Amino acid sequence: AVLAGAYVAHEGMVRVSVDEQGDQGTHLHLIVPAALVPVGMWLVPDEKLREVAAQARPWLTAAREASRELARLPDSDLLEVRNVKEHVRIVKRSGSLLLVVESPHQSVHISFPLRLADHVAGRLAPLAPAS
Repeated sequence: AVLAGAYVAHEGMVRVSVDEQGDQGTHLHLIVPAALVPVGMWLVPDEKLREVAAQARPWLTAAREASRELARLPDSDLLEVRNVKEHVRIVKRSGSLLLVVESPHQSVHISFPLRLADHVAGRLAPLAPAS
């Protein structure tokens, strides 16, 4: 149990948080150990993964390279765009990529370990049809 806990902690977490403003707004907060994503991918039928891989094929190599190179960078703010209605940030922190979108209507925060992006793209690449 201790080793499993250490492995899960080492792999990091995937966090998704969506908060819509207003009384009827939806609030979704999801935290999943990143170690479960590769396991979950093995449970998805190959035909479904092939569909996803076919759609993602143009970006799989770029996703792998970008995740590897970003992992080598020091923690930094990668992008910030602010206008009257929205504020968007992309930040690299502690081996994870954090995407934040703030608007008057909703707030979206997504973070995931960069090595997870590399792993997912690597798993999908062999399933993508050749061009």
